[in-house]
Amino acid sequence: MGDDVTVLEQLAAPHLTARQDFSAAFVAMNRIKDVLQVDAHVPVAPVFTLCEQVVASPAYQRQKQAYFLYQAAAEALQLVALRPDPGGRSADRRRALALLNSGMDLPHAAPRRAMAEALGMLPLAVDSLPVASEPMAEGVSASLDGLPRCDVDWLAGYHIHCLNGWVWQGRSLLAETRSGEVLVVKCLRAGEEPIALCRESAWMDHLRGLPALVERPFHIPQPLVHGRGVLVQAPRVAQSPPDGTTLHPKRYAIAFLTAPSYFRYPNEAAANRRLDGGQVREILSRSAWLLGRLMAMGIAHTAPIPLFHNRAQRHRREDGGRYRWTHAGRLDRWLASCRYPNFGVSGLRDFEHFEVVTGRSRFRYEIIGSHLISLLLVAGSYFRSKAPDRMGLDLSGQPVDTRDLFDRSLLQTMIGDIYRAYYEGFTGDVFPEGASITPSHLADRMIEEMGLDRHMEEILRVVDQDAMDRFTFTSFLESRGLPRKAALRKTKGQRDIVLMTGPHLGGFNQAISLPELIDFAAAGAARCVAGRFCLEQDRLS
Repeated sequence: MGDDVTVLEQLAAPHLTARQDFSAAFVAMNRIKDVLQVDAHVPVAPVFTLCEQVVASPAYQRQKQAYFLYQAAAEALQLVALRPDPGGRSADRRRALALLNSGMDLPHAAPRRAMAEALGMLPLAVDSLPVASEPMAEGVSASLDGLPRCDVDWLAGYHIHCLNGWVWQGRSLLAETRSGEVLVVKCLRAGEEPIALCRESAWMDHLRGLPALVERPFHIPQPLVHGRGVLVQAPRVAQSPPDGTTLHPKRYAIAFLTAPSYFRYPNEAAANRRLDGGQVREILSRSAWLLGRLMAMGIAHTAPIPLFHNRAQRHRREDGGRYRWTHAGRLDRWLASCRYPNFGVSGLRDFEHFEVVTGRSRFRYEIIGSHLISLLLVAGSYFRSKAPDRMGLDLSGQPVDTRDLFDRSLLQTMIGDIYRAYYEGFTGDVFPEGASITPSHLADRMIEEMGLDRHMEEILRVVDQDAMDRFTFTSFLESRGLPRKAALRKTKGQRDIVLMTGPHLGGFNQAISLPELIDFAAAGAARCVAGRFCLEQDRLS
């Protein structure tokens, strides 16, 4: 042990001066990590001293590769926090966590990112459990011929009697029932596999059996199950989905009963359905709590709203164009993404997006951040939904200014509600008194960026055009607002096409124009994980 102490002191000492060499500090920090990994009992005072100096040094902050030094420092502190503590002396752990926490308040992005990732990827008790399997998605047999059609006679066997006719809601057919519930027939899209619908039904059954969720109102639909599983054929109706969705030619679907509030959203524009600020606060807070509680159980809702970096390139990108907030890129069509969030008056919805995440700490950290971003975006969209026609550019080409629609005080309160509720749902503990929440600056920046539609352009690259046939190309342009005649006149593959599809948060293939949203997601996710980690460690001490 004595030799190791000497090594740590020798590694740290040369850098505790006014002039530091970046490369040497980087090598030293990684060697310190090696020592910490080999000997879990070595005294760590030199680690704290060097990490404090590294984080505070302006000389390091100016380096292009500064993030990697901060990452090494953060990982060294994480190793200290993870050291065994058989005697119950947690002073080193507390100091390491305090240094990581304080690093997230620095003015420079690189140390904030490194410290947040180290905290956000701390292991939790749920990670040590055997990796849970997702609920069995039964109901897909070798042959899907002869499935029952969801018609009057079949429904009568469940004592379900529908009132009036079918109504489309997205890709789902809805009918009121005599019992006051809503019958939903959710149809499979063209190109999708039936297992996706079966998985959603299985999650409904699984979640209905979890007592931990009854602390907050959360209505979970009841799937209709028959002898061959859950798949049915959708009823024949004359109309097609009004949103243009193409359904699977076999009309595969699942049917379930749910509450009328299942399709009530927090940001509806229609005057007869619009909720007041207090109701929206409650929905955002409760949804944050539910998302956090499920994450603590190793279950993630991976799409509270659809988040994309670039929808136009989704078919040729490995990530499908989905948004990775840790990359801080431009957020595609943020307002459109909020139109039908997967949470509302009844609680969470669209259970096809649930996924088991135990043992995947990085994924968990990124999902928590995505949850916080999604909730804040919907909060912003609530104010924009007061005047949905005020959008885009005016006749002179200037951004339409909708900042007057925002209530700064209410938005600031929503931000605090979301963070507190998520923290409490995820940690299972009350939000700590005096914890740092400073939503005023974030609220101001959200109003500035969400209230002015500065970024409207999307570019359809030639390479993406070449991947489309003529019908798909024309349909794509029409879906982006181009009149049919204009779409037909476009020559495919000749040049990049600029489309006005925003508002986006950031220019095409550029950074997000609201980096404060990324900072909030990183710090919020990190502190949620760290809060639960500390509670678990305290129970073990």
